[in-house]
Amino acid sequence: MKCPACGSHEHQVLKSKGKITRELLLKCEECGNVFRETVETPRPLEIRIIISKFEESLKKWVSFYPDEILRVDDILEVGDERVRITSLENKRNARVMESMVEDLISIWAASVDIPARVGVSVDLHGRVLSRKVEVDRDFTFTVGDVVKMGRTIFRIKTIKTLERRMRRGFAYADVTKRVYGIPVSERRYDYVLTMNVVT
Repeated sequence: MKCPACGSHEHQVLKSKGKITRELLLKCEECGNVFRETVETPRPLEIRIIISKFEESLKKWVSFYPDEILRVDDILEVGDERVRITSLENKRNARVMESMVEDLISIWAASVDIPARVGVSVDLHGRVLSRKVEVDRDFTFTVGDVVKMGRTIFRIKTIKTLERRMRRGFAYADVTKRVYGIPVSERRYDYVLTMNVVT
């Protein structure tokens, strides 16, 4: 909106009325001219959101304005729950990293208010011990850590995150998909995951 007298885009809203069609009384901050403008307020769109909670998926609906932009990894408030966007599906049935709301048909998300569930695989010389553990999302797995899980003590060799495979460094449980280890004969360990095993 620009001032009809001087063309400036700097203005102050003096009065606003209406919901869908808003009538504005504006004052130009450059020349002081007072003028009226009518603007259309877009209606929010209801978009389907599928929230993953381990093996369970819940379908809900969320409201956004058509010109809002959503991105993968954005955190949304859905009711009384926080979720992280994991994927966006547009009207061409393509998965995209970001999109305007008006182009979306589905939002895929994961709850961040529940513990992270991480796979653990230990190579027992030909046989693989495979379990899932639930830990706090800010728990860190570090390559080289010695871990006790049940009667097995193992050293973490590789961490598979949502984006890559790591042979050194650490990753938060929030982004870790699987931890790979090899058994060790050490009696000392950095932490115990026995009580965190769910499957």
